[in-house]
Amino acid sequence: MEYIIGSKKEFYTFLDSIEKKDQIGILTHSDLDGIASAIFIEEILREKEINVESVNFMIHGFGEFQKKVREIKNRKISKLFILDLAGDLIDLDLFEALREEIDVFLIDHHEINKELQNKGNIIKTNTSECVAFVIYNLGDRLFDREKLGWLVCAAMISDMSYKNPENLRFIQEIYPELNLKNLSESVPKKISKIISSALTYYDDVLKIYDLVKKKDVDRLEKAYDIVEKDFQKYVKKFKENAEFYPEKNLYFYYFNPRFDIGSSVTTVVSDNDSGSTFIGVSDVEDDFVKINARNQGDIADMNQLVKKGIDGLKNASGGGHKKAAGARIMKKDLEKFKKNILS
Repeated sequence: MEYIIGSKKEFYTFLDSIEKKDQIGILTHSDLDGIASAIFIEEILREKEINVESVNFMIHGFGEFQKKVREIKNRKISKLFILDLAGDLIDLDLFEALREEIDVFLIDHHEINKELQNKGNIIKTNTSECVAFVIYNLGDRLFDREKLGWLVCAAMISDMSYKNPENLRFIQEIYPELNLKNLSESVPKKISKIISSALTYYDDVLKIYDLVKKKDVDRLEKAYDIVEKDFQKYVKKFKENAEFYPEKNLYFYYFNPRFDIGSSVTTVVSDNDSGSTFIGVSDVEDDFVKINARNQGDIADMNQLVKKGIDGLKNASGGGHKKAAGARIMKKDLEKFKKNILS
């Protein structure tokens, strides 16, 4: 595994700096990769007999980081792990101000803000390495990796890390029968779908986090059947109802499913057509829409595309990876976003 920024040694130096008096916090993304990442950090700290004071989950959106920073400061956190939170989406000035008050260690696989000067206490890897897998490897000397192999594999499949052949071989060490042809029916894929479905069905990430820690996935399965029905409906409808722009080979689909499945629907549709770009848009609260951009080939850069789309838009945020990126914009600016990406 390649570290573009930081090192394993730097991570262990940070761990060794933690004292009994420290209040430890974790701020992580509210998806499966973020949940697994936080669980692995907790496992590492538990082995060092260090308790975590609070675990906070964050969605990507304008003002979300600022809100979470206030919560963290109110809890008097002195050491903070920030995990899987798209470094180019975090307000840089706010991030630097936070680092002046709290000892922060950031682990991410998204693009890091190019204006960032102080790269201390940061680990950045290739985008193909989901953060859960990064931390799973960082903690190889500290916790029982075999016990948590099921979870890291589910996170890697959910976050598309398996598309890296080396990562696929790792998953196959734990699930020897798995291959690209039967992946959609495999055990870790089913686990990832159950957890992801629960995250869209229940409005309680911490409850899901606790159940995943206990490996009590069966209690989450009720949500899977309900969400899956909605999911399959919109996978079918996406290409049928999407606006198609042949000059860009781009499908643009505005839809409002019952659950927050826009990201996973757009991903599955794009998996079946790696030569095209797919933009899925759905409503969120407070007059905002959520945008998911996917292109599974090497034809277009989704990270750059959504940044082009949000250029000049007020209260907009966006970014991600080359093959998968997202944005959150005001609903009234949707036509401006579309015009930006098609220009």
